Amino acid sequence: MDTVTLGLEWFLNPDHIPFVVADERGYYEDEDLELDIWEPPEHYDTLEMLAEGELDYAITEPIHLVPERSEGVPVTSIATFLHTRGGIQYPADRGWESPADLEPGVRLNYPGAPGPGGRKMVAYMARQAGGDLTAADIEPVDRGFYHTDALVDGDADVAFLAFYNFEIVESRHRGFEADLWELADYGVPDFNQLVLTAPDRKVETDPDEVQRFIDATQRGVEDTVEDGEAAVELFFEQYPGVREESPELMDETAAATREFFTPELTQDIEMYRDLVTFCEELDLSEGPVDADAFTDERFVE
Repeated sequence: MDTVTLGLEWFLNPDHIPFVVADERGYYEDEDLELDIWEPPEHYDTLEMLAEGELDYAITEPIHLVPERSEGVPVTSIATFLHTRGGIQYPADRGWESPADLEPGVRLNYPGAPGPGGRKMVAYMARQAGGDLTAADIEPVDRGFYHTDALVDGDADVAFLAFYNFEIVESRHRGFEADLWELADYGVPDFNQLVLTAPDRKVETDPDEVQRFIDATQRGVEDTVEDGEAAVELFFEQYPGVREESPELMDETAAATREFFTPELTQDIEMYRDLVTFCEELDLSEGPVDADAFTDERFVE
């Protein structure tokens, strides 16, 4: 039995239901694998640890993978298991129709503030909508990933990158009407995805293990899509602490999340190519990188 460690992109949450389902139903064991799930202390640690051999596989988002590859981090995307809706979270009562309505001085909450990444992408969306906002016009707010808190507390006017199955569900649960301006509607490659990655050396030297890991994971995703209620129940049975603080909200989040899993696990290579160009254009990466060089489609039929 081979033990493999899966690094999460952040804390354990309903995005990870399929892995728990596959583990608890013995799908990894069927492939002679034992799964160890690892939570990173910081959101951006995982890919570096994967490249250094401290993890076997890791979950990330394409918007992180592209810059990391441009910096020479040797990791490869091997599957996509979730594709949600995401973009700019905004209060529904402001009378705004599109990002073009955002004015200079708008306060934006985003992880990495006051770094320019979030401001650059929001300004880009505003210009695509017909406005003339620049990154310099946007005031950064640093409430990390607590987007809804930032809006409800009045610390920010909008937030980025927010997801429907988390921030919008949370907002409405709290009686705060919020909505999304979605990436693809404003010229941004639709990178609202969670992908599985492996070190380049593992993909090259041990493709059999990678295939076994993907096969077991795919069974977990398929089960989650086919019988979401049972999958959610199993997830919370194994990790009851995930819903302790706010059980009703977490139930709503899980119910929304299960609608976005992608059992085919296929990757959108054209999205990656567009994202590479997008990151170059906005100076979000260190330089050009070949999307075909860091995506491997052979493990998913």
